[in-house]
Amino acid sequence: MAISYENVIYDRVIENLYSIIADEFSIPIHFNAHEGNQSFLITLVSDELEDSLTDGQTRNCEVQISYELMSSGNYTKNSVKQVSEIAERLKRLLYNNRNYAESGTNKFFNGIVSGVEYERDEDNEDLLRSILSFTCTTLELV
Repeated sequence: MAISYENVIYDRVIENLYSIIADEFSIPIHFNAHEGNQSFLITLVSDELEDSLTDGQTRNCEVQISYELMSSGNYTKNSVKQVSEIAERLKRLLYNNRNYAESGTNKFFNGIVSGVEYERDEDNEDLLRSILSFTCTTLELV
């Protein structure tokens, strides 16, 4: 007998993060690798059990959202400003959607950006990026 299940991490977290970001930014979003002069990259990091309930479970999901900018060899105040500005805007966007529901259905809650790393690529100094760590909780009833 086949079991019934929902792909919670994808359907509730990844798909909705993609929609939230795509609705706010006109920057391409990828899952495999950065492409073009600027892009976002969404990477699933972890899915951990928080609490086991009688009729379900709550899970903490962590996702990395990376923004990358090709600075054309000019590592300037303006390129640093652009990368940090996108990160700040994304942090506020995710904060505003920390308890996300669609059509009256809760998708995730307690969403938080726990940190942002800024880096300049070691192999290609033209690349600047910010990497946001986003964690949220899902409730799966069975």
